[in-house]
Amino acid sequence: MSSLKEERTENKLPEEVLERLRWYAEQHSISEEKAVKHYLAYIDKELGIVNILEEDDDFLVDAAETFVVERRVMSTPGGNTTELVGCFVAVEPKIRDKRENAREYAIESAKADLGEAIEKGTVARAFVENGVWMLEKAGGIVASTQERYDEENDPWFLVRDSGLTLAILQDNPQWARHGEPISPYLYSRTYRFYGNTAEGFEDDLKLFRIDVSGSTQASVSEEVMFGEPCIIKVRPQPENVNKGWEDMWRGASNFFKLLNYTKEFVEEDDRDYLKGDLLMSGMDCYVADLSDLMDVYRSESETVEGFDNPIGPLVCIKGKVTDINQTGYESDYDPTGVNYTMRVSSFALQREFANNMYQQEISVRVHGFLGQDCHAFDYKGREGWKPYAVKSTVYIFGRLGLRSVEDGKQEVPTIRALGVYAPPRLAIPAGEGGSTSLGQFGGDQ
Repeated sequence: MSSLKEERTENKLPEEVLERLRWYAEQHSISEEKAVKHYLAYIDKELGIVNILEEDDDFLVDAAETFVVERRVMSTPGGNTTELVGCFVAVEPKIRDKRENAREYAIESAKADLGEAIEKGTVARAFVENGVWMLEKAGGIVASTQERYDEENDPWFLVRDSGLTLAILQDNPQWARHGEPISPYLYSRTYRFYGNTAEGFEDDLKLFRIDVSGSTQASVSEEVMFGEPCIIKVRPQPENVNKGWEDMWRGASNFFKLLNYTKEFVEEDDRDYLKGDLLMSGMDCYVADLSDLMDVYRSESETVEGFDNPIGPLVCIKGKVTDINQTGYESDYDPTGVNYTMRVSSFALQREFANNMYQQEISVRVHGFLGQDCHAFDYKGREGWKPYAVKSTVYIFGRLGLRSVEDGKQEVPTIRALGVYAPPRLAIPAGEGGSTSLGQFGGDQ
């Protein structure tokens, strides 16, 4: 930074500029000196001002106005989104807490030396004064949250640990909310979506991962309908996407509220092609013949460092339900604590393995959220959701694997289901001639 700028900084910035920078400093809990430095760096980079002594006061005031307003506009929620059209095909069982590491670091820093953690802008000490939550930051005490004290409910930003009441602060200077509180929890669940933009839908259908984030586990765990055509809002991919993450898109704010189940993104004459079974059977990973699953596993599974067994590919299959177990069994690996099972088969499979009962059916494990909240065992008819019975047709999207039978003497294909769709026209209603009893057809579970 030039000496001329430093000279102008001392006493010669217009008062109207300083007024705006004081407000900026207060909003971001930094000193006025730092606010001036941010402003000078901004006009140097964005406006090409290398000698502020040569600029008139009105221009510098206007530049300051632009500086502070831009910092606020950048954080406008819901902006800069795009639409994808298609259908959901899967949901992952696990929920990640993206703030876990940042939260633990902030808490440990505060426990080690609260004053230093505050000075570094890592945390603010939160306390109540005159019925309002106050924040002690590096630049002083502020009440910018305007959160009233409620003895039954903590404010959204508060985290408690070892007697400390803290707010974790945004410590990235590139973000508009730098120095302001962030939610101590940010949960994330991944949904899989088959489709494209409206322009590319007819010619180039793709499988996307949609990362949906929220401050509570419930906010990322809402019901979606597999195989039903819909429009979703997502945030565009950054320009430089890391390799292997090209298919990962982030859901927009209020993702589920903006979700729109509709067929109107294609011409009316083409809407018959939007049936879930037609969409899912058109996926690149669709395996039409269940007797090919062992060959698919052998040819497409991958060895991943840190895992003892190869990781099987994602597949989509169509099968006839031969058994359903909705009672479930305990699972230490599922967030709900429960998994469910079902079995499916086909004419090709039973003909190919007529003399091997273990290979005549494909066992399917259904994770808890899928079974409890996403209608894995129901179909959607004119009267709403109804349970289906054995002999119903289902499309299953999931991870192909192997399981041992006959005391380890043989391995057969199995699928860890991430999505289950029952076409209404091929569903047999439970209680109307069908059965969902466990072990109806015998065989190994």
